[in-house]
Amino acid sequence: MTPTDPLSPNRDAPRVSDRATRFDVVAACRVLHESHLSNTVWGLVAVRDSDGGGIWVTREGVGFSEVGDDDVVAVCLDGTARRGSPEADAETELALAILARRPEVTAVVRCHSLYATAFSVTGRSLHAISHEGCHLVAPDQAAWRREAPGRAGGWALDVAEALTGSQYLLLAGHGLVTVGATLGEAVALANYVEKAARLQLLAGDELHLVSPAEVEAKRLGQLNRPRLSWDYLRRRAFEVSGTAS
Repeated sequence: MTPTDPLSPNRDAPRVSDRATRFDVVAACRVLHESHLSNTVWGLVAVRDSDGGGIWVTREGVGFSEVGDDDVVAVCLDGTARRGSPEADAETELALAILARRPEVTAVVRCHSLYATAFSVTGRSLHAISHEGCHLVAPDQAAWRREAPGRAGGWALDVAEALTGSQYLLLAGHGLVTVGATLGEAVALANYVEKAARLQLLAGDELHLVSPAEVEAKRLGQLNRPRLSWDYLRRRAFEVSGTAS
């Protein structure tokens, strides 16, 4: 890593694209908080740097409701933080592992939301019983379930591997991970999983499933739904907070 690399630890001067990316991360955190996907200081938002030299990720020890520009940390692909930056989130290794394995993915959201965490320990899979559920079942987005990640033995690589071919992953007792081609898509998907998990927990075991034909039709007819959901959630989050978006 040389001083001229986009996210070099020795590069201090911010770029315009840096500010825009950091603002997007702040907005994503605000949406996650207002959508009740927060759990004190647990969780992260990470997004690729526009020049591909690393990632921007929320720092350690702050909740989604608290994140501001100074809480978004530049981290190189080797895990090194920019000089003078605060400590990146403890699960930054996970975001880096996912992004290294998935070149089509731009953003990673990690949260310990209430209903996704509860559903993750039931041993069941999400089904198409709602609009959200239609986006969360095979073949497009199949959920995988793994035991709680440990701190040793390459857990980040294990989770990244389990996420292969999917856009979300339920971790038993530890919430979920979502990924997207855009940050908005990853955030909207986290909302989808949380709502789908809540609905299925409320519905119980006797489920009337949406037909495969209707699932396919909803997917084909709602390809822009994550973007529209993100736009709404972002507007709503800034409206609630009383600040301009």
